Amino acid sequence: MSRATIRRNVHFLDGENNEILGFWQNGSVSWSQIAEWMHITITLPSVQYAVFRCLESGNPENPATNHGPSINLLGNNNTVHPGYYVVLSADGEPLDIPITEERAIPRSVSYNLSNPDPRIAAFRQRVRERDDCCVVTGTRVPPGHYEAFEAAHIFPVAHLDLWRSGQWGQRIEDDFPDVGDSKIHSVQNGILLLQHAHTYFDKYNIAINPDDNFKITSFVEDYLGFDGRYMVLSNYSQHYQPLRSLLKYHFRMAVLCNMKARGPEYDWDEDIPPGMDPVAEISNSEEGKLRFELVMAERLNPLVD
Repeated sequence: MSRATIRRNVHFLDGENNEILGFWQNGSVSWSQIAEWMHITITLPSVQYAVFRCLESGNPENPATNHGPSINLLGNNNTVHPGYYVVLSADGEPLDIPITEERAIPRSVSYNLSNPDPRIAAFRQRVRERDDCCVVTGTRVPPGHYEAFEAAHIFPVAHLDLWRSGQWGQRIEDDFPDVGDSKIHSVQNGILLLQHAHTYFDKYNIAINPDDNFKITSFVEDYLGFDGRYMVLSNYSQHYQPLRSLLKYHFRMAVLCNMKARGPEYDWDEDIPPGMDPVAEISNSEEGKLRFELVMAERLNPLVD
């Protein structure tokens, strides 16, 4: 028997009583959403497995034999109740449940540079003008006061190579001239967020699902009231709106990061006090090499785009 060490209130076990998936339910996640999340994380076709509620109170000892009937996932908008569930074959027999090896791309919280590249400055200004509020909370920008608001890249600049290999630029419809050759600085790759929402977005703690009416899911305990809200969309034309496929990609990464048994794959401390050098602080931290590479890529990629 193995259990994840991170804090969760929904646990999915296999027939050998090992935790294979899980998440924190804040109240908005339905079984139809779980069907999508399992499609992302489990490599078996969905017809080969089923989910059953464990009947033992507390931490189960025999989930493969002590469970209720299977739960219909598809089209089931009932809320998932906290507790333990077991994933078995469709007829209730123990089954090897292979979990994908795909991992979320690492990203670090992006900090505004004091002298940004002109394309980043244009990106920030255009995102501000289009959204005029935090798209997660709906908090409006006080006229001329953007101190608490940040223009966030949906797809991180640090992964310009993946942006190019994935041909994301070909999906951008934005006709603004100064978005870079790759178009990674298009307003379609940006959203305006309050600073704390930006941190949560970059850490995959929250994500926006455009296929669920742009609903926001918090994958961690929701002390800030993000979960279950809906993204605020501006009245701008479609070719200036955030690209749905980019939001969907970020959502997929958040599911991969949070749903698998080991929990968040990149959970480092982002609390760097003002005035401190982020590179110096990060390079001395846990997993410092990876974080250092991300920060340097974010700083240097605008120069080669």
